[in-house]
Amino acid sequence: MAFEESSLQGKYALEKFGVASGTQISSRTSAVVGKLVMMTTRQDDTTAAALPVVVAITATSPKAAGKLISIVEIAKRDLVARGVPVYQYSALNSRLDEIPRRGNHGDNKIKRGEKGPNAATGGGGGEQDDESSDDAFEVMGQAQGSETKKRNVPVLTVYLATVSVKELKVAFGEQQT
Repeated sequence: MAFEESSLQGKYALEKFGVASGTQISSRTSAVVGKLVMMTTRQDDTTAAALPVVVAITATSPKAAGKLISIVEIAKRDLVARGVPVYQYSALNSRLDEIPRRGNHGDNKIKRGEKGPNAATGGGGGEQDDESSDDAFEVMGQAQGSETKKRNVPVLTVYLATVSVKELKVAFGEQQT
């Protein structure tokens, strides 16, 4: 069963951030810390009855995932230095994307380990068996008219909060710093 972020609505203020390979770590870290620290200062004020903030940071590529982990660790270190408790929930999901196909260049028979036209055969009687098995299968070409292929792409999402979030704890487990 997949986790629905809509279950957090009404109980928490969900702030979403995306991380791409070109995202600057320092600016994203300061934005994340700013949202979480702003929430703790609002809790100290008795006039404001605000919802607890949950920050969701998402990366959709392997390079971006490395940056996301750096952002999360730097933000956690900064928040702990300020005396703010941090709860982390990590989710790894996938998304179906269309990726461009690579072009076929030349004959791939030799690359796959099949024998080319000038390959020497080792035994006397095995030659006829190879020919009959080659005739039984037909090599399929590239899908006609399709320039893209569908692939599951991993998506890493890390949720940070200053209070324990029951819904996230049940779905992903909890790390407290």
